[in-house]
Amino acid sequence: MKKIISSFLACTLIVFSCISAFSLTEGESEFCLKIVHTNDIHSRVIENESGGIIGVSKLKTLIDEHTQNSDMSLVLDSGDLFHGQSIATLVKGESIAKLAGACGYDAMTAGNHDWNYGKDRLKELVNITNENDVKDFKMLTGNVINNDGTKFFDDEFLIKTTEKNGETLRVGVFGVIDPSIYSKTSPTNVSGLVFTDMKKYSDEAVDYLENQGCQLIIGLTHCYNPTQLASTVDGVDLWLAGHEHINLNQTVSTPSGEQTLVIENGYYLYQAGLLELDFDLNDNNEIENLEYKTSSADYSVCAELKPDSNVESLLAQINNEQSVILNMVVGSSPTELDGVWEHLRIDETNLGRAVTDAYLLETGADVAFENAGGIRASIKKGDVLYGDIIGVLPYGNYIVTKTVTGQDLLEILETSIDIQIKSIAANDSGEYDAWPQNSGSYLQIGGMTVEYNISKPYGERVESAFVGAKKLQSDSYYTVATNNFVAVSSVYPQLATKEETGEFSACDEALINFFNQDDEKILTSVNTPRMIKTTTPIETVPSTSSVSPSESTAVAAAVTDPTSATSNTTTNAVNKISTTDTPSNGISTGSGFAIFSIITVVIISAASFYLFRRKRLIK
Repeated sequence: MKKIISSFLACTLIVFSCISAFSLTEGESEFCLKIVHTNDIHSRVIENESGGIIGVSKLKTLIDEHTQNSDMSLVLDSGDLFHGQSIATLVKGESIAKLAGACGYDAMTAGNHDWNYGKDRLKELVNITNENDVKDFKMLTGNVINNDGTKFFDDEFLIKTTEKNGETLRVGVFGVIDPSIYSKTSPTNVSGLVFTDMKKYSDEAVDYLENQGCQLIIGLTHCYNPTQLASTVDGVDLWLAGHEHINLNQTVSTPSGEQTLVIENGYYLYQAGLLELDFDLNDNNEIENLEYKTSSADYSVCAELKPDSNVESLLAQINNEQSVILNMVVGSSPTELDGVWEHLRIDETNLGRAVTDAYLLETGADVAFENAGGIRASIKKGDVLYGDIIGVLPYGNYIVTKTVTGQDLLEILETSIDIQIKSIAANDSGEYDAWPQNSGSYLQIGGMTVEYNISKPYGERVESAFVGAKKLQSDSYYTVATNNFVAVSSVYPQLATKEETGEFSACDEALINFFNQDDEKILTSVNTPRMIKTTTPIETVPSTSSVSPSESTAVAAAVTDPTSATSNTTTNAVNKISTTDTPSNGISTGSGFAIFSIITVVIISAASFYLFRRKRLIK
């Protein structure tokens, strides 16, 4: 890595900025590199003023304006681009590929959701982007290989060259994806592929690019905790990250004591990152006096920009082609249904009830599950359009059934509740990093009525459980309907290890059928609670209590089988119903302490009300 003599982080179009601790060396730089960076767009390509989404038409104008007066420019993305909204899923990402090409992206790394149409389709989308791009677009995810060890993508690196005053500048770009999010797409989408270690590959990429004469190296990454990765790798001048849906602009020390900059720019195209790197080349053809200027342009900055006419025309063409299908009325909802990201992870919602009851209606199963991360939008009261359905369930999953025991169901519930508890704590903290990485695995449930107590230790929280009108029996067998992703999720080995007993319609088709029932049936379905918290007083959990499988915030693939520690407690839980002793009139000997405790809780709660809360989206 080139020694950074000076580095200055400032804002020109400011939403947030950082200024590094390095001193600024006076004098103009010989070279100027300008970069526009995006991440986690999730196919939010249409401008939305009220929602604060820039849209690709204005993004293109922003790109053109920012990259003026530079010796070299790059337009880069850090993944989760091709999937997420009906405009994308209706044509398996083709529309987004065309628009990305029209915006002039140079390269991106793949995010976990970019694999949602399958590995072969992702390669096709790369080609479609290239066909519509004036540049040579590259998918840079070099740590993805085939089972035989060969590289999966055609390109590993982007090397861009420019000359000025007899000096040649070479900038190298590589990309990686986090192996721990391999399980964040359906296994069939990445069958036959291996996601290798990011650090090891990054070290190899740096060596290769330096041997090719690159004086400046950029790493694209779609991963958890990109600063941690950056702190383990020498030779990378700039990391552009995605996946965590955060605003990040942080200088990090590398193993050799040098400095690198790590940037992530939110999500959904609420903003775009703008970077300018100014520097000299010395007599040894090495970079000196490197100066960073970083900023982030949100909708308030872009509101007055004129949409790019070519991108706007392409977007209009796509909308016209799709509007007939997307605007088709497929049902109606007598009430608004909640698909808010946080709400789905901390409790059941009426939309979660609708989805799971749709699976029951389709299959006739006893129980239905839908993971919180599988529901991606809300539904308004009134006519339900096909586009609404695709927005809620965009993954193209289908319904499968499996047979499990009552004991399996209890263990599944205990795991789901444990994820819920950690998600509640994260939501209350307002900190994204506090969310468990498997928060999207919390289950929305149909066909069951469950009373549970979150104050009890893992394995004892389920106090009563009914399937339909009958008490659950641990040794009885039940048919479970769920999507094909949950059916093989390692978070729930009780399901994953069972054979499929049936395959049914696509999940979105079942939901359409649900909304073709009469209003009374729909209202009864969405307004009937399934997961009921009890009010048993909080108990002290002994330090020797069993550890839950979601105790670690590791991803789903790392979650362990909970059965060994909890099989006896969950079996007993089915016969337990919470009881609360009602105190007699009068003051108990502990009332003074209780009053003090209540006052303390009120004060803490009031203070917490004013804490800054940041809302972000995971996958």
